[in-house]
Amino acid sequence: MGYYDVFSWFYDASVEQHYTEHRGLAAAALDLGPNSRVLDVPCGTGGCFAAILEGLGPDGTLVGADASKGMLAKAQKKADAAEWSVDLVHVDGAALSADQLGSVGGSVDRLLIFLGMSAFDDMDGTFESLWSLLEPGGLCVLVDVHTEELGFQGRMVNLTARADITRRFWEPLEKRAESFTKTEMPSAPAHGGTMTLVTGRKPA
Repeated sequence: MGYYDVFSWFYDASVEQHYTEHRGLAAAALDLGPNSRVLDVPCGTGGCFAAILEGLGPDGTLVGADASKGMLAKAQKKADAAEWSVDLVHVDGAALSADQLGSVGGSVDRLLIFLGMSAFDDMDGTFESLWSLLEPGGLCVLVDVHTEELGFQGRMVNLTARADITRRFWEPLEKRAESFTKTEMPSAPAHGGTMTLVTGRKPA
């Protein structure tokens, strides 16, 4: 059993409250349409599902991917209880392939990476892999926390999430995207740094 499988037991009770507002803002930034095909990775316990599905039309599709079976089990439980239509894939983001996105035809037009860039083992490599699954003209939204200098709370966030919040997580998207934007979000001491939302479109 991996670290995030154990983390899933208390994630919602101890952490989720600090990111509820940010998940809604992330879903709004996706600029969803009636036929949008969304990839949410790492989807964790499904914290973004409700906000995303609220903006999806009846012909829209949501795929959630995560490397943790424990996190996905919690996400599946939420989806079942709410009768949400979500396709869940157990895979590390770096290894996610078009074949595993069969329900959306092998590619998506919306990519959400929420609190993933600071935690991926190989941030640049994983982003490149996920970016390849976004079709030309598609929109990518990243939400993460950043600080230039770690304080006590930042160190605690890194320890708890197995993350590195000193990463300039927006740079892989900034290098590749058109119409790049970077916006500070409401932040609190518990975040350990500044919550930030960035968006960009894949060149057509």
